[in-house]
Amino acid sequence: MKKVKKVRDFWKIVDRVIYESDILLEVIDARMPNLTRNKKVENKIRRKRKFLILVINKSDLITRKMRMNFLRKLKSKEVIFVSCKGRMGISALKKMIFKLAKKKRYWDYIRVGVIGYPNTGKSSVINILVGRSVTKTSPIAGLTRGVQWIRGEGDIMFLDTPGVIPVDEKDEIEQALMSVIDPTKLVNSDLAAMKIIQLFLDHNKRSLEKFYDVKIETDDTFEVLLKIGKRKNFLRKEGKVDKVRTALTIIRDWQRRRLLLNF
Repeated sequence: MKKVKKVRDFWKIVDRVIYESDILLEVIDARMPNLTRNKKVENKIRRKRKFLILVINKSDLITRKMRMNFLRKLKSKEVIFVSCKGRMGISALKKMIFKLAKKKRYWDYIRVGVIGYPNTGKSSVINILVGRSVTKTSPIAGLTRGVQWIRGEGDIMFLDTPGVIPVDEKDEIEQALMSVIDPTKLVNSDLAAMKIIQLFLDHNKRSLEKFYDVKIETDDTFEVLLKIGKRKNFLRKEGKVDKVRTALTIIRDWQRRRLLLNF
């Protein structure tokens, strides 16, 4: 029952944000853009004829090839790759906001709503656009509380929401990749670790090899997990690889941004 109420409350917040905003920013994790997008929210925004900008955050953590592949698959032109940590793409994002604002008549302020899943960097994007720390940032999902308007530069107002998209609809493997669940609470940590390994096999196998100092000659993610465990000497008394310890290490390295796709 709580889960149903949480989802219902979320959609109320989404409707409010869309109604009150002229432009919507959907903050997405560059390492897993498809996983951290919400097509239902995007469709709601388009049906209300509001402008939508896809803000691909943490883009310093991926390769140029990954950025180009994602752009090729998108139909929308309103896409910006940014890195709050490196201040990359922020000027371009501001310019796009003002460009879209000119297409719409507004009375006093350009109202910009910001939405996104936990840990995509929603609050960090707002802080860097405003030019000062006005919202708390934390790796803990759901830290932002309450709906608040924040004055930015010029005539821009940002609507920050508790409005992170709920992750109840995501399975635990996806939650692990999104860093919204403690690895020790996973029922199948090995499956989550293998999903992370698959990301590297698909996009940058060399990065995984360099980080764990292993040579990967297979597409079998389980075999790769065992190889990493053996290389780190995570062995049980009988000499077998400790799969759980290895999996937890891989997941933590991913969540703490030590294991990078562009290493």
